[in-house]
Amino acid sequence: MTLRVGIIGVGHLASCVVEGLCAVNNPPDILLSPRNAKRARALSKRFGVRTANDNRSVVSQSDIVILATRPLQALNAGTDLPWRAKQTLICVAAGVSCAELSTVASPATIVRAMPVSCAAIGESPTSLYPDDANARSLFTRLGPVIALPDESSFQAASVIGAYYAWIYALVAETMPWLETAGVPNTAARSLVLQAIRGAAGMMLARPDDSPADMIHKLATPGGITERGLALLDQRGALAAWRDACQVSLERLQNQ
Repeated sequence: MTLRVGIIGVGHLASCVVEGLCAVNNPPDILLSPRNAKRARALSKRFGVRTANDNRSVVSQSDIVILATRPLQALNAGTDLPWRAKQTLICVAAGVSCAELSTVASPATIVRAMPVSCAAIGESPTSLYPDDANARSLFTRLGPVIALPDESSFQAASVIGAYYAWIYALVAETMPWLETAGVPNTAARSLVLQAIRGAAGMMLARPDDSPADMIHKLATPGGITERGLALLDQRGALAAWRDACQVSLERLQNQ
């Protein structure tokens, strides 16, 4: 029997989820909410997914419903819909608690998840709370799933959704510098992105080696790595990443 997945809130992240789910073997039957009609039509044309007449139809016709609106809209979007037992609501709107979701979607099973846009290519690390079998099975199609033990740790892990975007910002600083220094655009892009991919691959392949140990092996005394790291540390650039994580978490906690 084909899994039926409904999506309420058809924005950028939802579009990436649709793309990723449609790329796997035996994709689910996906039903979109109609509010963002232009985007829904584009997804329907590209992937053959369906658009419902309203959100009630999305819920009544789906086994799993992904709530992907903006956080401030999530509870209103989920109110007065025909939720039922043995149905799973997965909220990917940051900062909306399970308790809040239960007030509008009971008796459905409530799950929070935080995928990122590389779900479109099956590479999203998705944090999950609680570790629900249906949600895990769905998001495993889009990349590795990391279940968290409680809602507080899930909230902190959700900051990785912002961290993921900051990586693009780092690339946006480094690539133009290489081009200014005379490296052709295509080569600059490849060098920067493959370096990030390679560093991540090394850390994944060698889980017993800490990042600090890896840096120590690379930072030859007096060499370019050590010199650059010293400047970054002197200017607070590294500590600023940690501070950015903290202010992002505080934003989630005070929505």
